[in-house]
Amino acid sequence: MKDKKFEEYFKRYCDLIMKIGVDKTGSYHDAEEICQQVFISFYLHMDSVAEDLVKAWLIRCTKNAIVDHYRKASRQREVVTDTSESAIGNIAVDREMELSEIRLDNLDLMGRVLRTVKAANQQWFEVLFMSCVEGLSYAEMAGKLNVPETVLRARLYRARMFIKEKFGDEFRDE
Repeated sequence: MKDKKFEEYFKRYCDLIMKIGVDKTGSYHDAEEICQQVFISFYLHMDSVAEDLVKAWLIRCTKNAIVDHYRKASRQREVVTDTSESAIGNIAVDREMELSEIRLDNLDLMGRVLRTVKAANQQWFEVLFMSCVEGLSYAEMAGKLNVPETVLRARLYRARMFIKEKFGDEFRDE
């Protein structure tokens, strides 16, 4: 009974899963692998998925499998040597992965900067956090901290000079 039901779902949704896989990866071969992973996972969890949610479950599982596929590919750092459309798509994906890594490195640097500033001076940290992370205006920050804007600007200036002194080389590298 389970096999027959699985077969029905497979026939109904296989094309959809393949289309999503090809659209997102640009490769029919990768889409086949993703489709296979999705339906294996579905077979294992089929009893716990409500009938009216099967399509949504399969789509979500497909998207998760695609993310896993890109994570795996970024670890392997495969070199693309042909110039087909799928290769161009893979190059775009590789570029996006590189940008994601740069963003993560920048977030790491920002975290280290904020921790260092917080350890050095709590007032500088508050001003930097409100300005850079929360995106508040000078007037909003001054109101929250109950200080004049001139004091706020002085704290922000001193915090920036401290950061420049401590992390100047790393910012130039970025």
